Amino acid sequence: MTSTAPPPPPPPRRIRRALRLVGWNALFLVAGLALIGVVGELYFRLRAPFLENNVSYAWSPTVGDMLTPNAEVRWTNRLDFWVESRTNGLGFLDRELVSPERAAASCHIAMIGDSYVEAFQVPVADKFHVRLEELAARELRHLDITASAFGVGGTGQVNQLAYYDEFAQHLRPALLALVFVSNDFVNNSPILEGLQRGVDPDRLTMVSATRGADGTITLRPPHPHSPEFRLATMASTSPPWYSRVADRLILARWLEHKTRAWFSDDTDPELLAWVELLSRQSPRYAALFDGWRPTTRRGINDLFWHTQDLPPVYEDALDFTAFALDQFRERAARDGAALVILSTHSMRTGGSLGFDRLTALAETRGIPVIDQYDYILRQGADPERDVRWAHDGHWNTAGHQWAAEALLEYLKQNQEICTMRKRPTVPPPRPSWLADYESIAAGEPAARAVFDIYLRENTVTYLRSPCRAADVQAKFFLHVVPEDVEDLPAGRRQYGFDNLDFRYGEIAALVFGGMCIAKYPLPDYPIARIRTGQFTPGEGQIWKVEFPVPAVRDQATFEGCIQRKTGAC
Repeated sequence: MTSTAPPPPPPPRRIRRALRLVGWNALFLVAGLALIGVVGELYFRLRAPFLENNVSYAWSPTVGDMLTPNAEVRWTNRLDFWVESRTNGLGFLDRELVSPERAAASCHIAMIGDSYVEAFQVPVADKFHVRLEELAARELRHLDITASAFGVGGTGQVNQLAYYDEFAQHLRPALLALVFVSNDFVNNSPILEGLQRGVDPDRLTMVSATRGADGTITLRPPHPHSPEFRLATMASTSPPWYSRVADRLILARWLEHKTRAWFSDDTDPELLAWVELLSRQSPRYAALFDGWRPTTRRGINDLFWHTQDLPPVYEDALDFTAFALDQFRERAARDGAALVILSTHSMRTGGSLGFDRLTALAETRGIPVIDQYDYILRQGADPERDVRWAHDGHWNTAGHQWAAEALLEYLKQNQEICTMRKRPTVPPPRPSWLADYESIAAGEPAARAVFDIYLRENTVTYLRSPCRAADVQAKFFLHVVPEDVEDLPAGRRQYGFDNLDFRYGEIAALVFGGMCIAKYPLPDYPIARIRTGQFTPGEGQIWKVEFPVPAVRDQATFEGCIQRKTGAC
């Protein structure tokens, strides 16, 4: 038996040639992919009017987090929309509000909600409440419908009660429309909202609610921002450099959206740690979390749509939602307004269980529900695809149009809302900003100019009435001259005054009901004089006033000095 010898190994030259060929092919492949990536990135960037979002926020002690009033806003997801707009004098993405007199003479509708009402994704002219006005002007002209929108993203009806109390009620709307979206159940629950945001549920920076030992739910004011409001387990670390780079690449964001459905979310260990922390801190939290093991923050909302028997913390969220609806119903009855819920398409996307829970809460309270999902179906469109952006879940322009049409249909069927206004049961309480305005304006100003200027509690306050948003567009200059120049910061001593210039909206400010209010805290050191006014950079001053500052800046003492006109002040 003869054995065959193994074939001789290939010559080393052939091996090197094969490896070299593979190497060159791999290099060409990588270079080709890189070239495609560069071309794709350039394509996306060249068609983009801008690339970075620009949004600023302010905090109000009575409302909580809001957009900065009278501020430019740019918003894009770098794929579907590039929107430039401006907040009004209140800090909402809307036109300047109609005057209370105009609202009272018309059939005014106040829309209150979250990011669907805020609507970064479309120009103000395309928003549903503006579209509703336009439709009603053609089809319900005899009703003279006007509308306003009060919306801040990431809020629920509990948080939105402050928008009605501080702003909308002053317009005495004929109809109050609550825009309900799929995340509102979570937003209404301080516990679920705290977990979702990674903050202490007792330190939410917007108006929220709390349940007492006797089970009673009450409102509580917003908590100021502070380093301690984050949950103790939250260790916020910067994302790795490659993640930050990828986030700035439009092509990477496009690929992420296209491939997101291929991957399932992993369990979030940080979220589980937060639940354990809260359970150890309070027996009440431990009881609410019984039988619930959350996976990801993104999935916190899903149980309302996919689980018939909810864990206790979710039943608790429904209780807080019911509380908010009761509060809105009481306010509407008190102020003579009709109340309705606009259920967005999101309430029935992926199932109707959440929508059923909302309608059950509404029916027991006699609150009508407008179903946008059903309206879109009746138009022959797809409520899960045609109503939203391809890479963003919010309404596109068609979604806003269908929301307006659904509301118009409801108004056509219920015209008595406008023609037979209810009488208010009692006068509504005065908003805190209005009471503050009246309290300050009752005193004697330290100076009169385009604005009346008051000194109170170590704060300079600018008041003007009547006033429009255009009156506060120019920058304010505020120059404080101390009694002792050594009190100034080292960098300002050579000038002899402190420069506290500001733009309206960067501080506590308000334009509403034909009035403008702006407040700025003064330094603690003794002040000799104040020079203030407005100017336009590059063009010069618009107005200016200068006045001495009394040694004691308490309002009552200061008013007494003004009235006596003595040098002792």
